Amino acid sequence: MQGEKLSDAIQYEKLALLIKDFFGYIDRNTAKVDANLPVFYGYVVSALDQSFPDISDEKYDRFLDSITFRVLYTSKNAGDPEYVRRVMTSAARLRKNRDNDPGLGIAAGLSLLRTGDYTHALGFLKNHWSVDAKIGMAVAWCHYQLSLREDNADQQSPVRRPGEKELLARETMLALAGAHPPVNPASLPEIEDPSFLETIFWEMIFNGLEWFPSEQWFVEEGLRNAGLTHNQAMRKRLLDIGAARFYTDKNVLRELYAYRLENRDASGAAAMVSQLLQQFPDDPEPVFLGLRLSLLTTRKITYHSFRKLATTRGISDESLALFDISFDLLMQQKPEALARIDEFGTDFPDLRYYATTLRYLAHDFFSGDEVRIRRAKKTLLDSVEQYCNEEIRRRDLPPVPAKISPGDRASPEH
Repeated sequence: MQGEKLSDAIQYEKLALLIKDFFGYIDRNTAKVDANLPVFYGYVVSALDQSFPDISDEKYDRFLDSITFRVLYTSKNAGDPEYVRRVMTSAARLRKNRDNDPGLGIAAGLSLLRTGDYTHALGFLKNHWSVDAKIGMAVAWCHYQLSLREDNADQQSPVRRPGEKELLARETMLALAGAHPPVNPASLPEIEDPSFLETIFWEMIFNGLEWFPSEQWFVEEGLRNAGLTHNQAMRKRLLDIGAARFYTDKNVLRELYAYRLENRDASGAAAMVSQLLQQFPDDPEPVFLGLRLSLLTTRKITYHSFRKLATTRGISDESLALFDISFDLLMQQKPEALARIDEFGTDFPDLRYYATTLRYLAHDFFSGDEVRIRRAKKTLLDSVEQYCNEEIRRRDLPPVPAKISPGDRASPEH
């Protein structure tokens, strides 16, 4: 209903439907859109204003950027820089934020990149290399592709040395490793088929690892993207590289632990825990990982060994009590588990809400219904992992600085 303010979730869903409708219209009427760009964009803005009068400026502009990328994506003129500029002009005059926003430049640059016009693509993308890791990789890719053309033009040279363009690609990759931009699809226009960008990302990740073998960021960023895109093949490939080159790094060992656990390799996960315990003797996180592993294997001797170690690493009483409850539930020890849950609610009043949840889970654990038991196990283990991750996160936070009253501040003279 017009005039009614939509919740964020409903607005997101309705925006997705509207943009899908426009994508379909653009695909069916490409030539018509190209011939009447100002009219088409006026129609887009009219529909957006009518359907979403309270939309934020950021969402408004991103919608226009996504429409712009689709227009460029489907047009036969997408490789013509002059046509690209006309599209950008039509979209830019309707945006809320006309300055210092990378959306349109990224849309134009990616469109030209897809057509192989790397020189003009660089003109649009190079100033936005740090907005998003994938855009930075695209900039490096353009330099690299232009360098390959230089190589083809200079085939008579007996010794291959990196040319100017390849050096620019390497400099861009090194700058990305220093800047640590996010892999954040929300910063990009809506791209229905981002496979071309994924291909570029992965090629440049492995080029980066070849050019700079000791730069760990390429492994970490690749693993982050593999998780976002559910690319298990690339995840495995990067973990193999990480295990060979960065076997003393906690992040890599943690990822190897998770990967082996997901693949039901308990002995491999245990080996990662042992290595973490040796390399980080004062860190509680490896003990948390060992306790979680012992919940999955339900071996009493392993569990009690890690629990004893946990008491020496400063792990909170609440976490230990939660692990004890979980172990009793997984071992189907009903009286012990129910008694511990009652104690948990009494000993930790701030966590009574959690005790209530645990009682519901216990009811499923002892129901005799295999489906309910399976679901309860997954819910319990996920919950314990989230709780422990939060405790680890709190430990890693820098200390809060002491509050200083105005009268305590030193004067400039001092």
